[in-house]
Amino acid sequence: MIKINKIERKRAFLGIILFSFIVSGIFGVVPAQAATISSAYFSVDGELIKTNYYMQNGRVMVPDLFFKHTGATVDKNEKYNSIAVERNNIVALYLDKAYMDYFVKEKNKWIREYLATTTTVINGRPYIPLIETALKLGMTVSYDSKINRTFIQTNAPKESKPIAIKKGETTEKKIALTFDDGPDKIITPQLLDILKEKGVHATFFVVGEQVSYYPQLAKRMVEEGHSIANHSWNHPELSKLYTAQVIQQLTSTNELIEKVTGVKPTLLRPPYGDFTAADALVFEKLGFKNILWSVDTIDWDGNSAENILTIVNRDKSPGGIVLQHNFQNTKLQGTVDALPKMIDQLRAEGYKFVTIDSLLAK
Repeated sequence: MIKINKIERKRAFLGIILFSFIVSGIFGVVPAQAATISSAYFSVDGELIKTNYYMQNGRVMVPDLFFKHTGATVDKNEKYNSIAVERNNIVALYLDKAYMDYFVKEKNKWIREYLATTTTVINGRPYIPLIETALKLGMTVSYDSKINRTFIQTNAPKESKPIAIKKGETTEKKIALTFDDGPDKIITPQLLDILKEKGVHATFFVVGEQVSYYPQLAKRMVEEGHSIANHSWNHPELSKLYTAQVIQQLTSTNELIEKVTGVKPTLLRPPYGDFTAADALVFEKLGFKNILWSVDTIDWDGNSAENILTIVNRDKSPGGIVLQHNFQNTKLQGTVDALPKMIDQLRAEGYKFVTIDSLLAK
C-alpha cells in the first residue's frame, strides 16, 4: 500500500508538471531571456510615439509605461504584484500571470479574463498586452500593413487634452527670462545680483532637493520679486516614472517651496520638457500650468555668451519665454556673462521683462 501511494504521488507530481507545460503553451509563458525586443513608432491619436515592443504568441507586448502616452495613469501595486492602468476604466495585469482583471462600472464589479499572453518583466520593465489592455480602456486599435504601423485612438474628447505653454499670447514686446535646476551656491547668486542691478524680474523653476540645500536663496528669489515655480524634486524624466511617483515629485517640491517661501507655485516645467499625456493630466489635476519655452539658449552645453546672445537675438519674439539654467555647473559661465548684455540689448529694442505669471495674466 505504501509503495502504491508513492507511485500515485509520483504520477500526480508528473501530471502537475505536464499540465504546467500545457498551460505555458496555451497562455504564452515566455521566459524574459527568450524575448526579442524591437522598437517602432506607434500612432496615438495621430502623434507618433517610439517604443520598444516584442511579440508573444502573436500578440504585441509593450512596456507598461507606454500607456501613459494614451493619457492613462500607470502604477505598480506592490501588494498584488500587478500593474494598474486606468483611464475611464481600470485594468489590472499581474506579473508572470496569464490573466487580467478589469472593472465594469455598470455592474460595479471586477471581471477576470484569461489571456493568451503573460505579463512579463524584461530588463526590469513589465511588458503588457497592447490590444487587450487598450480595448478594455475603451480605445480603438488598428494596423496598417502597407506602412507597418499600429494606430491607437484613445477616443478621448479633444478638449480634455491639457495645453503646454511655449510662449505668451501677446503682440506686445514682453519677454520672460526663466532659469531651471537651481538654486545653487555658485551660479544663482550671480544671476540674482545681475537681475537686481538691472531691475529685472525673472521666473525660477526650482528643484525641490536644491531648495532643501539652499533655502535662503529660494527665499531671496521671492523677496526680490521673482516668480518661483516647480521643476520636480530631483529632476527625473517624468515619462519614465509611474503616476504615483510623478505626483510625489511635484507635491513634495511644492510643499517645501511653500514652507520655505510662503508661496505655493502654480507653474511647472517638467525636467527636459519630458512628459506624457497622462503626466499632463496630472499637472492639470494638481493645479499647474505646464510651461515650456520658445527660446532655448542651450547654455547647459557650455555655450559661450556670444552664442547665447546670437540665439536669443534670432529667436526672440513678443511673448517669448527664454530657457536658461542656474545649476552648479562650470559650463554655465556663458549664462552669467550673457545675462547683462541680453537685458541691455532687448531693452534697447523695446522689450519689457516680465515673469511668467505676468506674461500669462489676462
